[in-house]
Formats: sequence, structure tokens, C-alpha cells
Amino acid sequence: MSPHSKEFLKILCALSHRNSKKMFLPNSLIKSLKHQENHLEKEFSLLCWNVAKLTLKSHYKEFLNTLVEGYKLDILLLQEVKKSLSHELELHDYSYILSPNIETKNHIFGVLSAFKSSCHGELSLLTKKRELRCATHKTTLLTHHKISEHTTLLIVNLHAINFVHNSDFKNELREIYEAIKMHNGAMIVAGDFNTWNLKRVHYLEEFSNDLELKKVAFESEKDIKKVFSNSLDYIFYRGLEVTFATVVDSKKISDHNPIIAKFCTV
Repeated sequence: MSPHSKEFLKILCALSHRNSKKMFLPNSLIKSLKHQENHLEKEFSLLCWNVAKLTLKSHYKEFLNTLVEGYKLDILLLQEVKKSLSHELELHDYSYILSPNIETKNHIFGVLSAFKSSCHGELSLLTKKRELRCATHKTTLLTHHKISEHTTLLIVNLHAINFVHNSDFKNELREIYEAIKMHNGAMIVAGDFNTWNLKRVHYLEEFSNDLELKKVAFESEKDIKKVFSNSLDYIFYRGLEVTFATVVDSKKISDHNPIIAKFCTV
């Protein structure tokens, strides 16, 4: 856990003793959809990154700009996004949906999926459990994108729950599975899975196997965030082909590094 996250958790715990739990429950999704006439390209690039609530910082914005331009990114899957309630996010020419897990007087936090194609349906899933009982829920965002007139890609952007029993982690994965198991087409599931012990790794393997998902393989995984030698960040997929994959050193902008994959439709 980064110093930013530790400090944020202390604030949440302190506030939770003075306020009702409902204070932290978000009201609704935040959406900006402006590419509703565009299908997803047959080849597209995707970035997955836990940005540690740094989305309002200039050094984060500058670094993200270099990634967007350098890798021609079509889809951004971000976790731990922080957004001011009074200002729009600076996200180039992307459409986006922000699925919040916490809302305060001035800011909203959660996972964000950004894209330059249409979105034909979305669903936000809050975890049933709360972290450490005094903290907050985590959230998962499901979005549907047309590859062709009759083919839809389901993208699942998640930040898995932490600081709970392994059995609770397993149950939350099962909730996500139940929400997406009926989708028959192409699928991408990506995010920060908080798989810091072998039990969690095993439950994630069961989850991905049940959905017939493959894991994106990287030539080098040394820069992927790890705890106790277990990777936290993954991209899983099915019904697609991977043509490129890399991990980018973010120079400690976040305590996680971006992972990028390029896909083409089968």
C-alpha cells in the first residue's frame, strides 16, 4: 500500500467514526459519452492502471499524455481515480464512465473506463463487504462496446476488495462472475485484483477458468506491482488475439505501473 493510500485510509476510518456509513456511498455513475456512432476498431490498444488517486496532479496528467500519444491508446481502464465534483476530468477526446465507490463533499473516487467508441450499456457493482469495516466498498464497472453490428465486447474494470477474509474476496469474485457469465462473446477483465496471497491467486485462477479467460502474458513482469511476490494487476481476455503487451515504468508516479495490451478481433 502506498503512503497516499495509507493516509487516505486513516482519513476514512476517522471520518467513519463521526459520520454515518451512508456518507461514503456514491449517488450515481458519472458519464460523458460522445462517440456513440463509432464501433470499436478491429485492432485496439488498452491500458490498465491503478493511479493511486493522483488524477488531479500535473505530473500524472503529463505522463498519461505521453502514454496516450506513444501507444495510441483506445481504451483506458483506471482504478483509484479521483475527480472533482465541480470540474470535468481532463481526458483528451475520450468518452468515459466513472463508477464511484466513495463520494465526499468535493470529490468522487472509483474506477473509470474511457474509450473512443460507443458504449451500449453499463453496470456498476459495489462490493457487499466493506474494507476493515471502517473503510469503504470497492467497485467494478461493466461496459459493452460494439465490435460490429452483431458483436459486442464486454469490458470489466475492477478494483478487488482488500483487507477482508480470503473467503470474502472469493465471494465478491463470485458476484462478478454471476453478473457476466451469460455474456457469450468477447470479453476483457482487467484491474487491480489485490491478489497478494496464494489463496487469492487461486481464487482468481478459478474465476478466470470458469469464464474461459486467458491471461495476457508479458515478456517481463519485473515492473508489475507485487506483494509477497504475487502480482496484483492483470488483464484477462477471450474471443480476441493479443498482438502486443508491455509493462511501463511510471517512475513512481503511482505505486502501480501501467500495463498495456493490443488486441485484434478474431
